[in-house]
Amino acid sequence: MQAIKVAHIQQQTNDSLSGTLNLAEYGYYFIILYTVLGAPLGLILTGGIGSGFLLIPVLALCFVALGPSVLTVLQTAWIPLACGASYLFIQLALHGESLHGRYVYEFGPWLLSLVIVQALAMHRPNFLHRFAWFTLFIGLAMLPFASLNDGGEYERMDLQSGVGYSNSNAMAAWFGFCVLFLTIKGYIETRLSYRLTSWLMAVGCLYVVTLTVSRGALLALAVSLLIAGRRLLKAGLFPVLLLAGLLLGLTELGVFDRAFHAYGIRANEESGRLLVWPLLIEKFLNSPVIGVGASQVSAVVPSGKFVTPHNGFLLFAVASGVMPLMLFCAYIFRSGMAAIHANMSEQPDAAFYLPVVVYAVLIASAGNMDFMTPWAVVSLAVPIAASVSRMNR
Repeated sequence: MQAIKVAHIQQQTNDSLSGTLNLAEYGYYFIILYTVLGAPLGLILTGGIGSGFLLIPVLALCFVALGPSVLTVLQTAWIPLACGASYLFIQLALHGESLHGRYVYEFGPWLLSLVIVQALAMHRPNFLHRFAWFTLFIGLAMLPFASLNDGGEYERMDLQSGVGYSNSNAMAAWFGFCVLFLTIKGYIETRLSYRLTSWLMAVGCLYVVTLTVSRGALLALAVSLLIAGRRLLKAGLFPVLLLAGLLLGLTELGVFDRAFHAYGIRANEESGRLLVWPLLIEKFLNSPVIGVGASQVSAVVPSGKFVTPHNGFLLFAVASGVMPLMLFCAYIFRSGMAAIHANMSEQPDAAFYLPVVVYAVLIASAGNMDFMTPWAVVSLAVPIAASVSRMNR
């Protein structure tokens, strides 16, 4: 009788902690909504409280819910945490950069989100799926604030000022993640109606990606889908033919004619990346230990244009030197190896892991701080969480 009573009390405790972690997940979603649509929807709190401050109570909920288990979460996420902490130390202590400066302030919220996402990925079953659907919801909520702007010979879609991730490339990366998730989701679905629904939504998101005329996002998406295809082809040839027929039919209807025209013009357009990268590599080689500081990571290319790195790895190298760069590479490597091992072990969600990691890395290679976006943090966290859970079992 005493044992039954103890078990009942233990179950109540577990339910209470689970409810606290549920609240933390919903709080994390609210912060994403606040960051992306807070300004246009009038959700900005008094005093303009940033999302970084709002992450603190969500982090506290995770600590309360997990108790001593939070140490496992910190041990699991120690590499990116050490990366961000060393970067901030170098910027603030050695270079005298302002805490609110560009390429500095963003690291505070990133460190908090790393712990929150790792905790949710490890202790909230099906977190990746819920997060992906929420990401799609936020993407759809962005569209009323989108517009096509004249770029000369073609038009590009972007978001109005004040909306989070309003840059065309950031918007394309957001919807590209949705395309990747929905495409894989359609493959693993066995019910034809669910499969077609997922793919039709994926095509809709792909159409938005093409309207942004972002080359990096489209290339990253293509490579990630090719990698996903190696595993998904095991589901049979019929899904491949069905998806190919769907895309071919929409192409014949002229859905992607605007995209073909815009990408054809932009194919040989120089964005400045190939011009600025040699200059920034030279900066890094001149100061490889601590870099040159976050305020000095840009350079003027021969054409006279001021260009930022457009590469997360190069940003770490130039701004803070080899230590944060090595830790960031180790973070990527660990997530990639966890995704590969999950793929070999046939875990339930393994079909998603390697493609989303590859997509996150490729997007990070074409942008400055894209690895900090919520979908990228989740993409790199879920394979590691699955690996730790498997080892614990």
